[in-house]
Amino acid sequence: MPSSPAPFDDEDRPTGPVQDSESLLAEGRRFQYEQGIPPLLGREPRFWPWALLAGLLVAISLGIELFWPLPGRHGPLPSCEHVTVGTASCQRVPQTPPHMAH
Repeated sequence: MPSSPAPFDDEDRPTGPVQDSESLLAEGRRFQYEQGIPPLLGREPRFWPWALLAGLLVAISLGIELFWPLPGRHGPLPSCEHVTVGTASCQRVPQTPPHMAH
């Protein structure tokens, strides 16, 4: 039984040994020094501020979902004809003419 073909074509394979990342970084630093490019200013990016922002946005979203639910989730709004005192929202229902009522 023949083995399965290689996942890469011959043209996709590197022709020589692949340089490791440390030599690539050293080459980049050397080029940067030779060209007079100053090193990056500041410090490395930080993960925690973004994680805290994501957590805050999730907490706000859950708070809105749990403590400020949409009115349609608990059934339709009551019609304004049968509104009790203290109802904040109601729905106007169009009046049907008597001859159209069944």
